[in-house]
Amino acid sequence: MDKYSETELFADKTYLRRVIPLGMAGFNVCKAAANNAEDNMSFGQLLYSKEWAEYFQNLAKTVNFELAVYDKDGSELFIANKNPFCKFIRSGHIEGLSCPESCNKLIESTGPSIIKCQAKLIIFSFPVERFDEKVIIVGRGGFAAYEDLLEFIEIVKDNNLPGIPVSMPLDFIGENHVRSISQYVYLMINRLLNSVEGKYKLEEKLLRMTALFDSRAFSALSKSPELMYRYILDTIEFVFGHTSSAFMARDEADSTYKTVCSTGKHKDALPGLRLHIENPVIKEMRNTGADVYYEDPGKVISAPRLQDIKASHFFPIFIEGSMEGVIGIFDKKFSMEDIKILNAFRDYIQLNLENRNLRIAADKNKKAGERLNYLMELSNSIVSILDKERLLNTLLEKSLQLLKAEQGSLMLLDSETSDLVVEARKSADNTVQEKMRIKKGDSIAGMALESGVPFLVKNIEKDPRIKQLNRPHYRTKSFMSIPIRIEDRLAGVLNVSDKIKGDVFNEDDLKMIEPFINNAAIAIERSILYKQTENLRKLSITDHLTGIYNRRYLNRRLAEEITRYNRYKHPFSFMMLDLDKFKEYNDTFGHIAGDNLLRDLAGIMEKSLRTVDIAARFGGDEFVAIFPQTPKVDAIQITNRLKEKIDILLIEYNIKMPLSVSMGLATFPDDASSIMELIEKTDQALYLAKKGGGNRVVYL
Repeated sequence: MDKYSETELFADKTYLRRVIPLGMAGFNVCKAAANNAEDNMSFGQLLYSKEWAEYFQNLAKTVNFELAVYDKDGSELFIANKNPFCKFIRSGHIEGLSCPESCNKLIESTGPSIIKCQAKLIIFSFPVERFDEKVIIVGRGGFAAYEDLLEFIEIVKDNNLPGIPVSMPLDFIGENHVRSISQYVYLMINRLLNSVEGKYKLEEKLLRMTALFDSRAFSALSKSPELMYRYILDTIEFVFGHTSSAFMARDEADSTYKTVCSTGKHKDALPGLRLHIENPVIKEMRNTGADVYYEDPGKVISAPRLQDIKASHFFPIFIEGSMEGVIGIFDKKFSMEDIKILNAFRDYIQLNLENRNLRIAADKNKKAGERLNYLMELSNSIVSILDKERLLNTLLEKSLQLLKAEQGSLMLLDSETSDLVVEARKSADNTVQEKMRIKKGDSIAGMALESGVPFLVKNIEKDPRIKQLNRPHYRTKSFMSIPIRIEDRLAGVLNVSDKIKGDVFNEDDLKMIEPFINNAAIAIERSILYKQTENLRKLSITDHLTGIYNRRYLNRRLAEEITRYNRYKHPFSFMMLDLDKFKEYNDTFGHIAGDNLLRDLAGIMEKSLRTVDIAARFGGDEFVAIFPQTPKVDAIQITNRLKEKIDILLIEYNIKMPLSVSMGLATFPDDASSIMELIEKTDQALYLAKKGGGNRVVYL
């Protein structure tokens, strides 16, 4: 701050680095993580996912077309429901039919196309662009008309090929029907991609906002309100992209809220924006305490220079129950998820502005200053806790320390049953137990939650709201029940009782605990968001049926092992196994029995392999394992031991039907020089094991 004037700081956003280096470190980490999230948003990553494989396979079967994906260079990325006619043509090496090269004109096309190939099969294609990449979807079907089939049969006869390997009845579909199928496939694929894209964008915003939830930044900026307002608006822009926004502070002199800081397209016009306390926007926010959106802001904004604004979203800032500021965001529409994130950030701002006011008051009152420091210490002690159970127990413990109380409980509302659930407790006996469920209407805590107002009870037997005898396990008749708000909803209650010295709880105690409870609510919401993000991450790398890693994670680990080999020259091995006669077992005993067998097989793999080994489901009844830093001679021993364990498992299933397992093994770099070649060589070894009668291990 010594080297830069305020004007220079405003002109250069690097002021954040100079004012709050630790906060900017979080900024940079967040940006790097967000960039990584964007890197993951690629067709390549999506095509390796279990969700894509299942979705694409089902889509191909639904339309009864072979569906394939090609990159812009014509390389095949994924294929589902292979067309038997195409396979027959390629195997016969028919002169004049250069499959699949004859389809290249579709791959090279810039828009939707429908053609008949040289073999008279009808084919459609269309490009799809997402994540800064372009791929071509190609669908290969049967014959559009009976005459096309006759021409194909003539080609077969002329080349003395064996009979066509298709026994089912043939449907002849015209080009109009194929065009409808192409449009349907296009819509279904884009629906999936929109869903994936939306998920990554939400994860990125959560990541960025979480990285900026740093109370130290506000603490460093608290001495300069202008810098704090700028930090707030810059944070919104960083998370949600370019916006026009304004921070409006309350002006007691003329009963208005006037713009004190602005950014974006309307930056120069927004300083003239003033909203009187009788303005419909202000009145609605003061009455409801919630954000307000206007599609046509001209009804509430009369400034001539702002008439071209298309939409306005206002978020009120309340400090100790009084609306002291407004954040306005213009010409931008937000999703429901975005609004939740903005409201969480708004709550965080409110808390820190309240803390700022407390710090100002502390200059005049030493006792108030000591209380603020203690509150900040308590807040800092919980800000880094992400585990929900540990967080709630810490919140209760710190609350009791702050109020010098002996007993208490923290309850959260179960939104499905409307019960209050005890998540943390400290008591003299077991009357109140963790995970105990309490009906809202049967408790004082429920009354506090229903009213949304803290219950400060000095004497339970004389308070007109309650008037009931004090219970034996409480030493005093005084207690407090404070509702917990997350965003704008009531989410739980903190109960405290029995001051250590036997004193009565008073208004100062309530004022002391309420800011901490507000911070606690943000911490609880943050832990919930973190848990949701962790669950999404876990779901993205695990197989939903067996619980072990999926193919997406497998490809990432294979790439890591090759990188490790290039650095340290330690070979590693790759194993693939397949259940013999699994399809027959599935057809005989049903898919549920088959799923149970696959789950048991995955469990044996996880228990039997070494800690460093990676087990994953490759697809169907195929499972694979990576043996890091393991040469072939050791990998053979590990694989044979694993087969022995699986054989023991299959004895239970052999009562119904004889089952066995075939296994293939290859080693990098002995047998392959790339990931794809390693997978192909291992699959080749597995094929040889199956071809040799199954129930064996084959290695190259």
